[in-house]
Amino acid sequence: MSLQLLVAQDLWQEFDDAWTKLISSGGAVEEVVAALRIVQEKKRMARCMQMVRTHVEALELTGRHADAARLLGCVVSSGSGGGELAPMMFDHIQKAWGSNEWYPAYAQIAGIREGNSDARGVWIAFERLLSFVPGKLVHHPGGWGVGEVKNLHAEALEIDVQFGSGKKDRFPLSAAVDIFEPLSEEDLRAQNYRDADGLRKRMKDDPLSVMRAIVTRHGGRASNVGIKNAMLQVGIDGSAWSSWWKKARQAAEHSEWFRVTGTAAKGDIMLLRAATDPVADMRKTLEHLGSLQDLMARLKTLMASKPTADMHAMMLEVLEKKIAASTEKDSIKLPALMMLRDERGTTPQLLLERLQAAAAEPAPADPTATPVLWRLFNLLTQMRDQEHCVQLLQEAFPETWSDEGLKNLSFAPQHMVRPLVDALASSGKKAELGALYIELLSRPLRAADVLVTLARLAESGKLKGNWPAPAARAQALLTLSVNLNVRITQAKANGQKKLEEVLERTAERLVELLTKGEDSLLRRLLDNADASALRSVRSLARRGVDERIEVVVSDLTLKLATAEEKEAESWFWTDDRIWTTKAGLERRSAELKHLRDVKIPANQDAIGRAAAMGDLSENAEWEAAIEEQRNLTNRAQEIEAELRAAELIENAILPESLASPGTKVVYRDAAGTHEALILGPWDTEGDERVLSYRAPLAWGLLGHKAGDTVRIQLPSGVVELTLVSVSAVPLEA
Repeated sequence: MSLQLLVAQDLWQEFDDAWTKLISSGGAVEEVVAALRIVQEKKRMARCMQMVRTHVEALELTGRHADAARLLGCVVSSGSGGGELAPMMFDHIQKAWGSNEWYPAYAQIAGIREGNSDARGVWIAFERLLSFVPGKLVHHPGGWGVGEVKNLHAEALEIDVQFGSGKKDRFPLSAAVDIFEPLSEEDLRAQNYRDADGLRKRMKDDPLSVMRAIVTRHGGRASNVGIKNAMLQVGIDGSAWSSWWKKARQAAEHSEWFRVTGTAAKGDIMLLRAATDPVADMRKTLEHLGSLQDLMARLKTLMASKPTADMHAMMLEVLEKKIAASTEKDSIKLPALMMLRDERGTTPQLLLERLQAAAAEPAPADPTATPVLWRLFNLLTQMRDQEHCVQLLQEAFPETWSDEGLKNLSFAPQHMVRPLVDALASSGKKAELGALYIELLSRPLRAADVLVTLARLAESGKLKGNWPAPAARAQALLTLSVNLNVRITQAKANGQKKLEEVLERTAERLVELLTKGEDSLLRRLLDNADASALRSVRSLARRGVDERIEVVVSDLTLKLATAEEKEAESWFWTDDRIWTTKAGLERRSAELKHLRDVKIPANQDAIGRAAAMGDLSENAEWEAAIEEQRNLTNRAQEIEAELRAAELIENAILPESLASPGTKVVYRDAAGTHEALILGPWDTEGDERVLSYRAPLAWGLLGHKAGDTVRIQLPSGVVELTLVSVSAVPLEA
């Protein structure tokens, strides 16, 4: 075993015996010098002083004064024994090199003189002077970089240095001692000077050898910053640095000769003097990470490097123990359990038990509130985890998963919806899914992702059901498109980046569903639509849809470009304004005031009470209050936007004899004669006769006169009716 390894393992008696044997054999001193550097790191130099003196005496007897000086210089330059060993060192320096012509000048430059107390500085300077020989590489820290000593002019005490840039200059030795850092051939800067192309090939083929050179230069331990700076000195930065660093660090983590601590951004890499078990070493590192989140982040990096089977098993064992001991909230533990599941290929029992416990909790009193089980699914933010929630549902509830999934489909996280719908359809729930599709068409804003997913299956013939008329389905899907665009704009304005991304994904899927292909779904649904339905579609599109939808709608509604339709372009109710009566406006304003003055303050009080209960990680009251805060805030913003777009019907100029907002109409259908007041969307309370002009029936009547027979597309199907009379509703201006 080498002297260095004996010191590294604190085998001091064996070290003394091996050193004594080397002295007796007259072996080279280089191994002793290397071992003494480790002794100094361990701060045990005092115990070696007698052996140093013994070794020096043996070297002196054989006339090896240069080796004796080097051994003494190693000890003195480490900061130990200067007062005692300095005279001996000076004596051996003089005996080894004193006969050379250049010695007096070298001694003067290095400071070898009686009474000089800086023995450490003397040896460092003298050793550096000895290294300035032709062929030696040196580094100029002032910006000139690496150069090669070409000539030594001993009589003039000068050296010629040729730099990598081609520049050549002559330097006095007295200045060179202070300026230049001698480089060993193993130094990365020296390797780059000798063979830059070869170094870059080694970076690619053997990144760990490059890492070894850097860490060795730094005394066996280098920080991430130090390693990056070392690579920068040989022109490696940017993407070349990132690529090498990723591979080299991963290789070091799996090497028995390196120990890696910290993160890829902040940490250290240590070169070991004896091989260790990398699995055991990594276990210690992982077990000392503070939080479950820190452990997961480190494991993701390690998994990407394709660890050995033993390393992989150890990492999952540490993760499992950390999860079991963790008191952190579900939003942290659940992703960790999913990582464990993905890597092992089996679902942890702890995860199944947590899901079953959540399902056993009482259902929320509010049917629109998310059940506890589905709240857990929504805590998983990664797409892959959400997709795997379907399998979790099936594993946790093998007998009832389909009923649970069908009942709560609208609460599923975005990336769970499609695989869950597919699984339900495959399990024989096509009729139930068809019924849900019909229900969502009448309420298209309720569950956007579910509606888009069901529409894709239903419109391709993969679900069972008696669908509403094609035009009604088109209107429902376009209504959803308009709403998504509005919500995306609001999320962007409020800085809700994650919500914006979720909505954009849903909107893109819907646009693709409606417009993809020459025979797109939107074209098929509106191919045989009448003028009234097309007019409704065009009005919806004007409220804001994707450009691809707008192109299809424009193409489909070209048939409406008659003189009557051109006149209709000027009708006041066809733009984005919201027409209402003064009473309706006051009602809507009062609703906003109630939100601001009553509901939102009450919610803030509820949040305060929940916060006062302590730990928020499993606080259902806190979560419910925060969810209500989001809903109330969004509702207030929606009403504010609507009020900004509001106009009074009292101020509108009604087209003569035509049904419009602000008119009373009498119409006749198969069931008899009916009377309706067409007013604004906020005027429908208190009088059963009042219809919002945006409702399908009223919208179909707008622009028609007494005597017209009109076919109107309603959610329940097409109806035909005749307008009997049209008159203005008396409203106070």
